[in-house]
Amino acid sequence: MRHWDWDGMVEANRGWLMRLLAGLVVLLGSDDVVRRVVWRAVLAKLVPLESALRRLILVAARDLPVVAMPARERGNKGGGSRRKGKRGAVFALTDLPRNPDPAPRTCPDKRAPRIRFLDEPPPPAGAVPSDDDLVESAALRRRIDAMLDALDDLPGQAKRLARWYGRGKRMRYGGAWRRLLPIRSGRPPGHRERDPRDAGKALATCHDLALRCLAMLDAERAAA
Repeated sequence: MRHWDWDGMVEANRGWLMRLLAGLVVLLGSDDVVRRVVWRAVLAKLVPLESALRRLILVAARDLPVVAMPARERGNKGGGSRRKGKRGAVFALTDLPRNPDPAPRTCPDKRAPRIRFLDEPPPPAGAVPSDDDLVESAALRRRIDAMLDALDDLPGQAKRLARWYGRGKRMRYGGAWRRLLPIRSGRPPGHRERDPRDAGKALATCHDLALRCLAMLDAERAAA
């Protein structure tokens, strides 16, 4: 697989993700609040796109050297001043770990059984979220902005990932636990079986590309 045009595949999928994100920007609009049905629709597409981008960054960083850098000392002893002002949105390079004990999904209209006394007043009826409720969109916009910035500077994100590998190597040498890969094993976040959406297809393509890249690198290490 070394003879594959990895850079060409990364660039093609980068353009695909950019076009899909542009559609989310249009769907979200410019208002500070959106209807809950729109918020859910954007989030349902954003999660698999974020997972797809993480796997694309992994492929882009395939040949970068990984060096275990020395631990950084606490404080600012170099005499320089830290940058002031608000920090822009930064894309998360690692998948969230899988919840080993997820809470069971229940219907919002039903209540869990509970013990009550005869003289106890009935509990107030909980409000069921409506599709027409207004929800703030700032958090979604920050995540979309972080993705757009990462896609605009994919080589820089690949270097970030190489440094992440380096920090993990340093911690493992010191005996501390650190995950080996930025992507989790099994199904990626946002995965759906036979997902017909474009976001799902992009995730499936980038996930397969990342797995093939990891298999190639493992084979090269074993042969070395």
